[in-house]
Amino acid sequence: MKITEIVKSSILIRDYLKKFEDFPENPIDENLLPVPPYKASSDIRLIIIGQDPTIKDINQRNKIEFALNLDKPGSLRTYITTICKKLGVDYINIYGTNLFKYFYKNPPAGTLQILRNHLLPNLYLLRTEIENYPKAKIITLGEPVLKLLVKDECPSEMTFYWDYNPKTKKSKQDFKFCGKEENHLGKDFFTLPHQPSLVKEFYSNTLDTYLNYINSHIYQK
Repeated sequence: MKITEIVKSSILIRDYLKKFEDFPENPIDENLLPVPPYKASSDIRLIIIGQDPTIKDINQRNKIEFALNLDKPGSLRTYITTICKKLGVDYINIYGTNLFKYFYKNPPAGTLQILRNHLLPNLYLLRTEIENYPKAKIITLGEPVLKLLVKDECPSEMTFYWDYNPKTKKSKQDFKFCGKEENHLGKDFFTLPHQPSLVKEFYSNTLDTYLNYINSHIYQK
């Protein structure tokens, strides 16, 4: 599926949902075009999935040219570069995309039920676009997108996959990934905190160990 086709499909989804299933508490913003995925080459080995491009600063939204701003220097690109180095993947071999490619009036992590109502067509598009890269490994960024992708009967907290004990504030490092039978993507994926969450001591101290787990568990297969 070409990038231009993905954007066109996103516009159709956005316009349909805006017309028939919009919510006044957080309306879809149709003034900006959907943000295309980031793809630097045809050799894709790692797929990175975020939630949506609706950043808090309204004036900066129209400056987003590709998903997750992966084409620009910044804290998120630095974070992804760190992940890539640990996993032995060159930056040119990543594919970055969002589950929701269009904008909402406000960052929708606080209105998760709206995203659930809008999930199916966006999920279908995401599944279609990543089918282009069947051998690529998948990571997701942040707990909100994790909650949208896992099935109802499966754990949807980041702490479960990172084996975090809130009482001891430590992990026994019995790490887990989200298996294809447990999620709506139909593919195994690993869940990582979004870059701002690294201010939390547990995530910053455990990131390297979890990346080692990814490396040893899947990348050796």
